[in-house]
Amino acid sequence: MSKEFQGKKLLLKVINDLADFMPYLVLVGGWVPYIYAKYIWKNVPNLAVITGDIDFGVGIGDFKGKDTISSRVRKLGYGERHISMDRMIPFVPIVKDSTGDLKAEVEFITDPKMPKDFVKKLIGTDIKINEIKHFGLLFDSVLTVKIEARNIQIPTEAMFTFHKLLTFVKRQNKEKLRKDLYYIYYMLRFCPAKEQLADNVVDLIKTLKEGKNVKQNLIEYFSSVDSKGPLLVEQENGPDAYIDNVRQDVFDRLSGILQRVQL
Repeated sequence: MSKEFQGKKLLLKVINDLADFMPYLVLVGGWVPYIYAKYIWKNVPNLAVITGDIDFGVGIGDFKGKDTISSRVRKLGYGERHISMDRMIPFVPIVKDSTGDLKAEVEFITDPKMPKDFVKKLIGTDIKINEIKHFGLLFDSVLTVKIEARNIQIPTEAMFTFHKLLTFVKRQNKEKLRKDLYYIYYMLRFCPAKEQLADNVVDLIKTLKEGKNVKQNLIEYFSSVDSKGPLLVEQENGPDAYIDNVRQDVFDRLSGILQRVQL
């Protein structure tokens, strides 16, 4: 999977179009492992499987802009997917390339505890905002990375991995659940400082109150090589040029974390 993803041009367009708002947004979802592989780790043989959607977490800050994201994307001619067939709002923005053939939904996610006034001031009232429990954890541990002369924020390796371990079980869509598990494996496998990453994830499990849920998820999905977790990651990963037994490798990495948090 070393080829450049076509969707990258859409990501760059959104980052440029929303440059004024980027200090208050955190890129999340399937693009995060890609950003690590492409811009931070660099010498990675495989790039993560990513979805077409571009997801941003809505953080908090002292936003003083007069514009909102919803008014900005409408001025720029973004497409819209309306949640209700008989209403124009709320809508999900759709970014398109110059030909209109390539497109992706741009979604915004926040924590239910996030102040509503700030979200309204930044996003506006027309765009659909997804609220996800525990999402605020991602804002507690971020780093800034430069992409094509633009700075964006992404979760740290450990927090991204921890949060996926916490929330993947909530996925109603089984395909997205499988991808979340794959992202966890991808981070633990390809991070150059993989031992440090595993140490940091273990520390988060032991210190954060949400760690109890992560531990239970690990027990349910990674107790054996034939548990649901290794099987699902093996399916998502597909044939591997570097590892003969992907299922065993998945189990070894995740069971190692589980054994350490059970001590």
